[in-house]
Amino acid sequence: MQSFLDFVIGTVAALFPVVDPVGSVPLFLVLTAGASPMARRRDARRIALNVTLLLVVSLLIGGSVLRFFGVSLAVVRIAGGIVVFHAAWRTMNSEPKLSDLENQDAVSRADHHGDITFMPMTIPLLAGPGAIAVALGLAAQAGRDISVETAVNLLAVAVGIGSIGIAVFLCLRSSMLLLKWLGAGGIHALSRLLGLFVMAIGVQLILNGLADWLESISISF
Repeated sequence: MQSFLDFVIGTVAALFPVVDPVGSVPLFLVLTAGASPMARRRDARRIALNVTLLLVVSLLIGGSVLRFFGVSLAVVRIAGGIVVFHAAWRTMNSEPKLSDLENQDAVSRADHHGDITFMPMTIPLLAGPGAIAVALGLAAQAGRDISVETAVNLLAVAVGIGSIGIAVFLCLRSSMLLLKWLGAGGIHALSRLLGLFVMAIGVQLILNGLADWLESISISF
């Protein structure tokens, strides 16, 4: 049985490289160019809240939705691991997180003073498929039965997700200071370094999913 603190730390360690709040700073600065400091703080707060809520909802009801459609958590882990690995590969090879179409849409929203806090900052940049897949994997690790232990584990994961939300807010809130301190090159280098850890998380998700799938086959036979 993992302790409450172990689940919190494990959640932060698993999600932080995938969410990558530091790497989102340059795009946030571009999309909020010309905005007042107060508006930038408001957007940072909304984005952090959106990320937290989306990941907590994925944690709590994601498994139930998948079971409704007949998709096992083992398959989700494997698929999520592939998504996370692909995202990390793109980061390691300096490919942008957003496609050209998504970039055009984001710039258009910014030019017309549209709301960029959910699209594209929350989805697909910060709480994209990779982060949701990790949240589903953490839900499976917390427990699959209805018990006090599972509830405590889920609470610990939710606390970890809340910590990620705080990190997102602090990074975006201090975006100008981070850019001045690290520079565009420093943020890019840090994102590539985090990409290595994201690749490892993706491989681990795939291996865990395969192990669960093989176990389910042996039980069925």
